[in-house]
Amino acid sequence: MKTPKLLLTTNVLILSLFLMPLFYLFWRFVDLSRNLSRFLNSWDVSTLLINTLFLFFAVVFTSLLMGLSISILTVRYKFPGSKILFSLTILPLVIPSYIGALTYVSAFSPKGLFVEIFSRYGLSEITGIEGFVGSWIVLTLFTYPYVQLICSSALRNLDSTVEDAARSLGVKRIKMYTSVVIPRLKKPMIYSSLLVGLYVISDFGAVSLMKYGTMTKAIYSYYVININGDPVIFYSTILIVLALIISFAQRGSEMSKSAKVSGTPREPIRIELSKRSKYLVLLFFGIVIFFSLLLPVGVLSYWLIRGISNGIQITGSLAGVAGSLTAATVTSFFAMVIATPIVVMISQYKSKFGDLFEKVTLTLYGLPHIAVGISMLFITIKIFPSIYQTFVTLIISYLIVFLPQAVGGGQASMEQVKISYIEASAGLGLSKLATFFKVTFPLIYKGLLAGAALVFLSTMKELPQTLLLRPTGFSTMAVDIWSNASEALFTQAAFSGFILLAISAFPTYILSTRNLDN
Repeated sequence: MKTPKLLLTTNVLILSLFLMPLFYLFWRFVDLSRNLSRFLNSWDVSTLLINTLFLFFAVVFTSLLMGLSISILTVRYKFPGSKILFSLTILPLVIPSYIGALTYVSAFSPKGLFVEIFSRYGLSEITGIEGFVGSWIVLTLFTYPYVQLICSSALRNLDSTVEDAARSLGVKRIKMYTSVVIPRLKKPMIYSSLLVGLYVISDFGAVSLMKYGTMTKAIYSYYVININGDPVIFYSTILIVLALIISFAQRGSEMSKSAKVSGTPREPIRIELSKRSKYLVLLFFGIVIFFSLLLPVGVLSYWLIRGISNGIQITGSLAGVAGSLTAATVTSFFAMVIATPIVVMISQYKSKFGDLFEKVTLTLYGLPHIAVGISMLFITIKIFPSIYQTFVTLIISYLIVFLPQAVGGGQASMEQVKISYIEASAGLGLSKLATFFKVTFPLIYKGLLAGAALVFLSTMKELPQTLLLRPTGFSTMAVDIWSNASEALFTQAAFSGFILLAISAFPTYILSTRNLDN
């Protein structure tokens, strides 16, 4: 079917608006490129780039190792409490990296909580966890659930016939997984590693609190020194180019194509573990859950209870709660509204432009948030000064990076809208607009709401864009946590952290585990 002109025009306007930050950064970068050699010599570009890539590869590798191990153990083996342990290992997904970093900094700083607890045994100071090691640990512990969710779902849908055949031929367990199972999981593994990798190069909160020099930290540091400085534009553009290279390399890689197997998939029979193996598996899950879930929650609880018992006031943090809820509600509503015409065009009116639009929309999701925020900041200063540091600019910036979540939710529901329904409606004399409201929308609104819920949760936890673009006097829980943690005000940071986790935990868990087999 031919795309209606009104729908096409609307989506072109949306695309133009959302790509503006990208084009503006590249335009400014071209202007800077005349002095590129001077920039490369005067700024520590190579060190920051190496630090960022080193952290990228380290976190992706360990997240893949942890996520894949948990997936294989819970899907292919039988042991006590496997279902509840699977659920508990997903829950770290609700903890933003900056909250994780806050708990680890406060617990394992040279004279932190760990030293305080064990001081009675003569411990007075420890080395502390910071820099690369701290960033690596924290980012791994709070990103591996991406791998776990995607790979466990793919593993459930794999035909186990080949594994049974390999087992009957006497192939050892480790060799069977390395030569039979993992080659068929290449696509979900690379897709999940892409999510983790893009998260790592975009992260600002964890690396800042851990005092590790990456490109995101450099961008914010230069921004604080000089808002109009060339290094801000330079590093933001380099970061976006790096994200685009990673994203497109993954899509075009032959490795992303999983090995296919003929035949009808058969439900795998879960293997009973030996008594010794069960103890080792339970120990592994205990360590993962302790460091990724119990320790962060326990540290937050300690600082909150201790602060309140000492009379520390936490009412000032309530403004951040109100700000987060307001921004997240407005963003999720507009994301649902804007995603609707995009979903309809991509799914219902197949065309080359629709395919291109879909790819561009997905690319927006991979853009580093701090770079988008910087671009929006410069655009409002240079081109649209009337909306500089206003709530409108903040919401637009949120929408640019989070809109793909709403589009994804709507696309999943569009599968229910059959072409025959549209043709029947047209045969009854209904206009395309009337058909949308009476046929299409009632079938897709639940998917759009699910996508809006994801946008709501993502907006609640967003830090770098909020720091850069928030109006004067406006605060969110993410900003309160980061600001209080930077000033060692752990009680106030813990209060905001608990509220954020409480609001995020249940819906995140439901959305993460809902229809995993799909």
